[in-house]
Amino acid sequence: MGIIHKIVKKITQPIENNIRGKRGERKVDSALNPLIFGRVNHRQINNLILLDERGKSHQIDHVEIRENGIFCIETKNYKGYLFGDEFQDQWTQSLYNGEKHSLVNPIKQNKSHIYHLNRILGNKYKIHSVIVLVQNNAERMNIPYVINLNQLKDYLKNFNDGTHLTNDEMDEIEETLLSNATKMSNREHVKNIKQTQKELKKGICPRCGGKLVERDGEHGKFIGCSNYPKCKFTIKN
Repeated sequence: MGIIHKIVKKITQPIENNIRGKRGERKVDSALNPLIFGRVNHRQINNLILLDERGKSHQIDHVEIRENGIFCIETKNYKGYLFGDEFQDQWTQSLYNGEKHSLVNPIKQNKSHIYHLNRILGNKYKIHSVIVLVQNNAERMNIPYVINLNQLKDYLKNFNDGTHLTNDEMDEIEETLLSNATKMSNREHVKNIKQTQKELKKGICPRCGGKLVERDGEHGKFIGCSNYPKCKFTIKN
């Protein structure tokens, strides 16, 4: 019975993860809705899929364009306690029943999204990373832009780095991103991701297609892209 349960879980887990992820994205989408959020002058793009120059797809949960900045929002519907920092490749998820799992660091995931947004926008604007934890369990994450869903409204409202976008600029940004969006099924996107993972194992940078090489850094050796500083993709060695 235990073996059957493990087999069933292995088959159904990706489906459950996808459903949970989509549910989290819908919650953030609702939270950004001006009727709930308050009357905000903004442009909102959900589930933006971009193709890079190598034909690789990149799915971005939300792009929020406001007078005070552009925000690339990655939604995570993780349960339990989360532990990690900005630079680790993996975070640790500790479930309430004591189980522990390794998770891909969503900050690094979002950095790749921002890289491709910048490429399309010609590096004209600063794009801010925001990781939203739908389960409101960010209390152990000491990272300013890793926030709870119930903090999103205040975070975006109070964000201030001196940016002030005009209505024309916001319209142009939205139109440029939407004109570069591609329609792709979830199945096609997953297939694309698996191909990227295979290339990564062969030493190909998943962000720009450059060669991954070993480098010496302030905190020891690491794997980085040969196209640095244009591409800043890294993996801890």
